[in-house]
Amino acid sequence: MLCAALALAGASAFAPAALAGEWIADASAGCRVWNPHPRSGETIQWSGACANGYAQGRGVAKWLRNGVAYETDEGEWREGRQVGHGTQVWSTGSYDGELVESEPDGRGKLTLQGVRYEGSFRAGKPNGAGTLTNGSEVYEGSWTNGCFRDERRKASFLVPLSACR
Repeated sequence: MLCAALALAGASAFAPAALAGEWIADASAGCRVWNPHPRSGETIQWSGACANGYAQGRGVAKWLRNGVAYETDEGEWREGRQVGHGTQVWSTGSYDGELVESEPDGRGKLTLQGVRYEGSFRAGKPNGAGTLTNGSEVYEGSWTNGCFRDERRKASFLVPLSACR
């Protein structure tokens, strides 16, 4: 069996968080945005409307770590959480598609470190019909919680290969 470990869990945007999600407020406006993967030293700059202290409507969230920008999210926010169609861009790649609770959920395209997955997501991981392309390697079919398996190959994306059974 050919095994391909395409786990990119080290990518900043989708790395497992040491903490559960938490709210983070823009220091100048006080508007809060949901952070599903908080890390030490993070701040945010919110450009958009604020309702009852939470990001609301169309806007842009610029994420900084120790004062250095590392992610820009654009789209729709509801009660501080990114929802509907939106984009998330990092130095290592981008996501364009449907979001729920500020994470990929629904149809979308995610590119990280030159690896591209296009298809269905649930709770931030490939789940359902999708195609992953890594150079000349193509994994097309059904994904479950970031794991792919067919008769002869196994692969993972956004989770360690060891998490795939």
